[in-house]
Amino acid sequence: MFNALVERFGGRGERRSADRIRRRFPLTWMKDGTPVPAQGLEISTKGVLFATKDAPSTRDLEVRIGLANRQVRARLTIARSGTMAREGVEWTILAGVFQGIAADDWDSIVRFCKNQPDPTNKAADELASMAHGDDDAYRLLPLKVQERIVATLVEAGRLNPGSDAKNPLLRMTYGGKTRTGAHVLSVRSRRHVDGEAVEFDSSLQVDESGNVRLDR
Repeated sequence: MFNALVERFGGRGERRSADRIRRRFPLTWMKDGTPVPAQGLEISTKGVLFATKDAPSTRDLEVRIGLANRQVRARLTIARSGTMAREGVEWTILAGVFQGIAADDWDSIVRFCKNQPDPTNKAADELASMAHGDDDAYRLLPLKVQERIVATLVEAGRLNPGSDAKNPLLRMTYGGKTRTGAHVLSVRSRRHVDGEAVEFDSSLQVDESGNVRLDR
């Protein structure tokens, strides 16, 4: 049973201040672009506890969490880990803290942890589903990096001054890494000029420290 590991790595000490749900749920994590199945054990508004047969080699993971009828995407940083054997199979138990998550996915986790129903507004649901388009790459970035991207585009005149980093007029796709390890992002942004919407295509690089550079 995973109960002992859940107690050890799950809701301890200060983590009891967060709403936590201890329940089995489907979860996958991405390994070099390939989904690896795992077993979700506990979730809160701060993070998730899960078990996997294939231990990841990095502390930062992208995961897909199955909550009711919704697939939640998030980036985690692993805070604690341990192993246990069950029926001759060794499992790795991981406690991850949320580092990047779309706003509508975050709302779903909050409702799930508080046992609240999903919104009944169909239009709101459709808008939420549209959020999982090209700009997923942006929504999964840490807020500080989002703010730097928006500031860079505003300075270049490619976004309206005062644009909110949480809801900017842009779409983004991830273009992989450079030889130096920087992340390449392709961005289409929009700015209102003299009452008309003008679109801009930009290429950005984000290094491992979160610094943003405009290439073109």
